[in-house]
Amino acid sequence: MISGSGLVLTVALAGFFAGAAVAPLGRRLSYAVALVGSLLFLAAGVMALAFGSFVGPSWTDPIGGVETISLDGLSGFFAVAAGLVWSATSAYSLWYDQRPSSLLAAAYCATLGSIALLIVSTDLVFFLIGWEGMTIAAYAMILQAVGRRDRVFSAAFVFLAFGEASTLLVIVALAALRVANGSFEELPVAAGSAMASLVFVAALLGFGLKMGVAPFHMSEWLPIAHSSAPSNASAVLSSTLTLAGVYGLFRVVSLLPSPPAWWGALTLIVGAISVLLGALFAAVSEHTKGLPAYSTIENNGLILVAFGVALIARSESLPDLYAFALFAAFFQALVHAVAKTALFLSAGYVEHTAHSYDLNSIEGRSKDRGRTAFLGTAAATLSLAAAPPFAGFVSEWMILEALFQSYRFSSTYLQFIGLLAGAAVALAAGLIVVAMLKFLGFAYLWRPRPTVSGEKSTGLAAVVCAVGAVVLGFGVAAPWVLGAIAPAVSAFAGSSISAPVGGLLDVPNGWSILSGAPFGILSPPMVPLVIAAGSAVGLGYFLLARPRRQRRVDPWMAGSVPGAAGEVYNSFGYSTGLRIMFRSFLGTREVRSERGSLVTAGLATPKSYNVEFEVLDVFKAFYDGLVRFGEGASSVLKTAIMPGRLGRYLSYVLAAVLFVVIYTAATLG
Repeated sequence: MISGSGLVLTVALAGFFAGAAVAPLGRRLSYAVALVGSLLFLAAGVMALAFGSFVGPSWTDPIGGVETISLDGLSGFFAVAAGLVWSATSAYSLWYDQRPSSLLAAAYCATLGSIALLIVSTDLVFFLIGWEGMTIAAYAMILQAVGRRDRVFSAAFVFLAFGEASTLLVIVALAALRVANGSFEELPVAAGSAMASLVFVAALLGFGLKMGVAPFHMSEWLPIAHSSAPSNASAVLSSTLTLAGVYGLFRVVSLLPSPPAWWGALTLIVGAISVLLGALFAAVSEHTKGLPAYSTIENNGLILVAFGVALIARSESLPDLYAFALFAAFFQALVHAVAKTALFLSAGYVEHTAHSYDLNSIEGRSKDRGRTAFLGTAAATLSLAAAPPFAGFVSEWMILEALFQSYRFSSTYLQFIGLLAGAAVALAAGLIVVAMLKFLGFAYLWRPRPTVSGEKSTGLAAVVCAVGAVVLGFGVAAPWVLGAIAPAVSAFAGSSISAPVGGLLDVPNGWSILSGAPFGILSPPMVPLVIAAGSAVGLGYFLLARPRRQRRVDPWMAGSVPGAAGEVYNSFGYSTGLRIMFRSFLGTREVRSERGSLVTAGLATPKSYNVEFEVLDVFKAFYDGLVRFGEGASSVLKTAIMPGRLGRYLSYVLAAVLFVVIYTAATLG
């Protein structure tokens, strides 16, 4: 008999696929069903964290195995994160999706159902079905984007190509896991297994590819795909599809024996590179959805950095650092999912009101009717920029605190890797501030221009504001959030681990996060109180001051006419300094063309030329060379194997028949 929790989980899972089935009857009905399913999935995750693991219905699969849907502490945590995101995106979609076709709604619900399926699976085959279903359904979502069809198809195809490459690597990891534990069930691998390292490397590559971390984000596959999709789909892709990669990695590693130090070192290196490159490319992006997509690379890199420190600490027998770094990784995964949802939904709101994705051309056109959306966007961008008292500040502080303790590692090379990773994260923290300030400033804070009359955007703005409030709440209540996710960390570790919270210096017990002696203490609830007290002085001075008449004049532009082409300070100009400083690292090059219309960036150009900066990935030359090699090799192989001669094809048929006969005789004999 199914328990009440199992029934809630079953209805939630059925609700997602029911939403896809009813999409032809109405888009809003489909999203409403998905909203109900999301809320139930969130509730099921909360129950798993609060009351322990539970199972739903069971059945026998075609190969005789017993399949069950279930949630434990680990999967329950990701169910909570996904449920929060999907509740917001489903409510947002009720107003956002105005397409005449219901295909986006159907693909959206199928994507949610597939991700939920892999989260609740207890079997490797069942997990793989959900994983592949997620990739195919997300591909269908991207195809519903509005724009030039060749670009849409190209973005969707690139996503599908990388998605299938990820699936192949995941199959290798799961097959090795099946060999190691002797079962398709998600069972632990015995210590000393020769397959453990193969499982880990294949899992890091396969799930890391889905997360978009270095070097798999090169050639911009993740930003291209996520920025091309509709905004509700982009939020799902960036916040929960990449989160599925995090869950897969955490789940597989939780089944492996105690890791050697090089597992953590490899994870730390990949994470640090991803953090730096993601932040840098976000800082020079001009696209309202491309910028958050690059930020996703940075944030997923932060998850891997914390996870790498945890793996090293476990191998070095440093239990306090192991627990602290694990909590940092889980908390970072949660706050990134919620904050990035708000940012992508805000990009959709800006698109809806300003009819543009280009930060250079928006110039605050959403501001005059976007005060509610501005509040949510400000919370999301400030959190992603690690500003107190928002949740991103707490998670990034925890990650840096964990890196500061890399001196505890016994090996010099591990200490050196920790030092370099800390420097990369610190530099990225500054770069991502540039990116988030650019998004907020040029999308909302610029001098407003009138929006198109008749726009209905109140519902969109309300959802963005609500998600922003959750980001702020997670930051202020961080100690209690860490306590709530302790079952997830314990489920991963295989033993009970308490949240690193306490009290110190008259701060009430449980209000502070402790990173371990002799390092720091942070009290997130006290931070807004201190900020409010400090702001009271300035606010009082403002209220007591006499109102003064403000005189507005045009700025002096060295004799040039203000507002002329090339004299307007825009988003492109804001980050041009970074392009120049990191020219060799970014691979930036200047592209000149004959006189014509001004480039999108509105860059000052000579009369006879247009000049545009093209930003290239540092490994783009490698990928381009790989593509050329593949095309050349394919051409040679095609000519050799398929020359168009009938005799050659008959010999292929005879060889195949002979192989089948020999194999059948050897097997049955």
